[in-house]
Amino acid sequence: MKAAPLQEFEAKDKIDTGLTTFDRFVAFSFRIFARPASIISVRMPKLGENIQRSNLKTTPQGLVAVALLICAVTAAASLILVPIGLLGFGFIWVLFVPLAIPVEFIMTISMPSMSATNRAAAIDNEMPFVLGYLSVLAGGGVAPMAAFKRIGQMDLLPASQKEARRILLQTSVFGMDPITAMETVAKATPSRHFSEFLSGTTAVLKTGGNLEAYVTTKLKDTVSVRSSAIKRSSDITGTLAEAYLTVTVVLGMTLYTLNMINVLLSHSYGALEQIYMFAFIIVPIISTAFIWMMDSTAPKWPFTDYRSYRPLMYSVPAGLVIFILPLPIALYMKTGFALIAVALPPAVAATKASNEKRAMERALPEFIRDVAEGRKTGLSPEKSIERLTNRPYGVLSKPVMKMGSQLSWGVSLSNVVSSFTKSVNSWITKIVGTLLVEVVDVGGGTVGSFSELADFTRTVNDLENDRRAALRPFVFITYIAGVMVIITTFIMIYMLAEPAQVGYAANTLDPGTIDLLLTTSVFDTFVIGLVAGKMGESNVSDGFKHSCLLVTVSIVAVLVAKLFIKIPV
Repeated sequence: MKAAPLQEFEAKDKIDTGLTTFDRFVAFSFRIFARPASIISVRMPKLGENIQRSNLKTTPQGLVAVALLICAVTAAASLILVPIGLLGFGFIWVLFVPLAIPVEFIMTISMPSMSATNRAAAIDNEMPFVLGYLSVLAGGGVAPMAAFKRIGQMDLLPASQKEARRILLQTSVFGMDPITAMETVAKATPSRHFSEFLSGTTAVLKTGGNLEAYVTTKLKDTVSVRSSAIKRSSDITGTLAEAYLTVTVVLGMTLYTLNMINVLLSHSYGALEQIYMFAFIIVPIISTAFIWMMDSTAPKWPFTDYRSYRPLMYSVPAGLVIFILPLPIALYMKTGFALIAVALPPAVAATKASNEKRAMERALPEFIRDVAEGRKTGLSPEKSIERLTNRPYGVLSKPVMKMGSQLSWGVSLSNVVSSFTKSVNSWITKIVGTLLVEVVDVGGGTVGSFSELADFTRTVNDLENDRRAALRPFVFITYIAGVMVIITTFIMIYMLAEPAQVGYAANTLDPGTIDLLLTTSVFDTFVIGLVAGKMGESNVSDGFKHSCLLVTVSIVAVLVAKLFIKIPV
């Protein structure tokens, strides 16, 4: 009778192991390749250090075992695919399949380095807010370990939360003193700025210096570094924009020209298949690659608003219906209308969300500054907010009125601000609201604390404005790319639609081919619009409006061109 609870506990313990899918895959790989993995990992002394600096939870032997298993599977597949593909179907490209084996091994072993880079970037993006938070806590007399304990519970700062938990792990599990724990984490973190901050903090604690002054100074330096990072990111985006324009437009024009000559000389439209492949396959792949590169290099916050993508669940089926219906219009117009139907709802949602987010972030510094002014007159934080209910803050006015009403009913400030931060979709607003609560709970809501918070909020808002202003010109580059695609298609149609005059038979394009060529330009302008949103506003969702506009311009351009050029569609 007493064995049942024990069996139930053992069953629960077996189920809740805490192992991820990757952990199980590593364990499976190590069981197969334990001996060779141990031998190879000894020859890679830096692999363990790279794993420690990354977010991967494994050992050098385990990672090498994973690489060996992947290579073994590929080698086995090569032994089957190469003979069948080469002898059975005559596919010469299957000879390149074995070349993937060393590439897979190198990429698997490089996973810690890539993970460490992502970890460092995430920490650096959160550093201004972490230091602003720590400056408030230091001003309230909170000890560093207590401050890290608070950060370890903040989901709004995921990267910093992990770093704080690493420090707490050293003290609570391994029994280190706080200074030794911070020094240990400082050596293992891939972020140079966070490592310098931890090393400086331990130096201040050892010498008995002013920790608040050190954090404040470090905050100013971090903001300056953030400004430089935004400028570098803008320069990289500009380089990528020029490269994208070169690849999509110049390469496209070259391909169009070569195939146009081929058509004129061979009297065959088979060469146009390369144009279709370039438009419908190569351009989307290139655009996706450029979007990924821009996302990897641009500073970003640890929060993404997915509301703009929800309308796609309804707009995509609507676009498919428009495209499938047998409408009595040309294919390029049907494709254009279908793409507009797909992009218009998310474009409206994204524009509304972006305007609301920016308006709220613009008004937030003024609101914090007004609260700080209220504290200077001797009002409590709650009364300072209550008196601002009639102050015009634009989009922020309604939330401020709601907060004032809740405070007048006796609701605590922490609950009021928490409710406010949950209702907004701006990560900056969320984190500043959290800092506001900490100013009251820890700093006692002093005038100096509120003034520092107001200055910090203004600085963050200025950085965001600088980033958007620096990226906005690159939207015009993508618009140039879209217009050039349309012009190139027109030139090609004009050249091929007219009968050849010098010793060749008439090469007049049939209406179906012209229609398909115009469809390629409409489709490519849609894809280029998505890239414009990522380049100019750092969000693909903001590219839906550019896609709608460019597709509309394409259709209108065709209709206008038909007034001057005889296009039989």
